[in-house]
Amino acid sequence: MKLKLVSAAVLAVALGAAPVTATAQNAEGVAAIVNDNVISTFDVRQRATLLLVSAGLQQTPEIQARARAQALRDLVDERLQIEEAARYQITVTPETIDGRLADIARQNETTVADLTASLGGAGVSVRTLRQQIEADVAWQRLIGGMYGSRVRISEVAIRETQQRIAANATRPQYQISEIFLPAETEQEFAEMQQGAMRLLEQMQRGAPFPAVARQFSQAPSAAAGGDIGWIAAPDLAPELQSVAAQLQRGQVSLPVRTPTGVYLIAMRERREGAAAGSTTIVSLRQISAPVARRQALERGLRRLNGCGNIDDIAGAIDGAELADLGQTQEAELNPAIRDRITGVTTGNATPIIVDGERVNTIVVCNREVGGGGLPDREQIESRLRETELAMLSERHLRNLRREATIITRAQ
Repeated sequence: MKLKLVSAAVLAVALGAAPVTATAQNAEGVAAIVNDNVISTFDVRQRATLLLVSAGLQQTPEIQARARAQALRDLVDERLQIEEAARYQITVTPETIDGRLADIARQNETTVADLTASLGGAGVSVRTLRQQIEADVAWQRLIGGMYGSRVRISEVAIRETQQRIAANATRPQYQISEIFLPAETEQEFAEMQQGAMRLLEQMQRGAPFPAVARQFSQAPSAAAGGDIGWIAAPDLAPELQSVAAQLQRGQVSLPVRTPTGVYLIAMRERREGAAAGSTTIVSLRQISAPVARRQALERGLRRLNGCGNIDDIAGAIDGAELADLGQTQEAELNPAIRDRITGVTTGNATPIIVDGERVNTIVVCNREVGGGGLPDREQIESRLRETELAMLSERHLRNLRREATIITRAQ
C-alpha cells in the first residue's frame, strides 16, 4: 500500500489548516462518475492533500494540480477495485482497517489517535485514509484469490534467472530507487513528463525520494519507497542503462521515457562487478545411492528445493548416503568436481553419474561471487511470482477501466 509510511512529523506541517466538516463536503461538486459511483471534488482535494503532506511536498500551484490529477486517477481506480471486489463478495471489515491503521501508527512511532489528529490538523479526514486502506486490502484479496494459485514459476524460468544473475555478477551493479508514471498515448506521455519534472523539482527542494515514490509511483516498488535493491546494469530497461551509468551516488535522473511510461531513478550506491575469474565460494553436498536405486534418486531430484529438503530426499532412498563437501573456493576444487558443477546454478543438482556400483549427484547449496551472495532459488521464485502477480493485477485493472463508464469533469 502506498501510504504505508506516513510521517507524523510531516503530517504536522499544516496544523493551522481548517478542520474538515460534513457541511463542507456536502457543498462540493462532482469530479467524476465511475459507473454509478460519484467522486466529489471534496474527495479529490482530500486525497490530493494527503498525497502532498505525506510526501512532504511544497504545495505550489503546479504540484497541487499534479496531485489532484494523481488523486483523481487513484480514486477512479479504487472505485473500480471496490466494485470488482464486491462482485466477488469480498468485503473488508472495519476491524481489518483498524488493524492496518494501527500498523501505520506503529511504523511511525505514534498512536492512531495522534495520527488521526495530525491528519485532521492538515485538513484531511482519517476517513480518506481508511477508504484507501479498504480498496487496497480488497484488491489484494481479489487478485490473490483469482490468480494466486494459478501463478506457476517454472524451473526453466528460475534457472534462466539464476544464470542471468550469475553472468551479470561481473557487470556494474547499481542500488537504485525508482518512480514510474505509466503512459500509453502521446498526451499521457506529455502529462507524465511534466508531472515527473514537477516531482523532481520538489525533491530538489528537499522532498525525500522514498516519500514521493510511495505516493506517486505506479510501480510495485512504490510500497518500499521505490527501492528495487541492487541490480546489474543489463537488467535495467535499455533506456535507463545509459542514464544509470552517468549517475553518481545521491543523484536523481531527469525524466526518462520508456515504451511503457516515464521514470525517475535515484542512484543510492554503485559498485563495480566482480572481476572475471575472481574468487567464487561454493557450498556443496553429494547424494550417492546404489545403481539399482538410480530411478528413485532421479524422482527425488525432481522434488529438490535447494538444500532445504535434501536430507528428506536422501532419507527416502534405500542405501543412499549424504555427504557434506563443505565450502571452498571453486578454483581449488578437484577439477572433476569443478567441471561437474560448471553452469549449475544455486539450489540445483548436477547430472547423475555412475561410479562403480553407485550413482551420485552434487547439489550446489550456495555460490558467492566476489563476496556477494547470489539469491537462492526461493528468493528468485518469490521475486518472479511477485512480478507476475503485479502484471496480472495491472492487466485486470486496465480491463476494468476499458469496460467501465467513466465521466470526468475539469478540475
